[in-house]
Amino acid sequence: MTMARSLRVVTLNIHKGLSHFNRRMVIHELREGLRELDPDFVFLQEVQGLNQRYAMRFATCPTEPQHEFLADGQWQHAYGRNAVYDHGHHGNAVLSRFPDASASSRRSRAGSRSSPRATCRSSSPAISTTGGIAPRPFSSAGSA
Repeated sequence: MTMARSLRVVTLNIHKGLSHFNRRMVIHELREGLRELDPDFVFLQEVQGLNQRYAMRFATCPTEPQHEFLADGQWQHAYGRNAVYDHGHHGNAVLSRFPDASASSRRSRAGSRSSPRATCRSSSPAISTTGGIAPRPFSSAGSA
């Protein structure tokens, strides 16, 4: 008898680790929630890679980038920056229980506009996400 193996995937826009209206830091609650869900992959949007203002505003602000804080040694992580400003940057990230997670940034067209998008991938199994778009299979022979 062969046991079916399921793949647990979570996708989440973390709103840079802040609550609605940016009143409080919720990144710690997000990390606890992810631990409880125990997924194989986590696709994250609006991840703060660096924000020098948060440390001054929130006493509970992690010192490391948010994707590293959320991974907390349980997942490999990759981050793709898609917005840069004077006090930091944010983008998309993937957390993976599987090896070979990677990330890159590129410009993508959506209708008549071109905007930066971060692409995060893990090759085992081959799953990719671009921006806030739902995960999609990709071919190792294809390019992104």
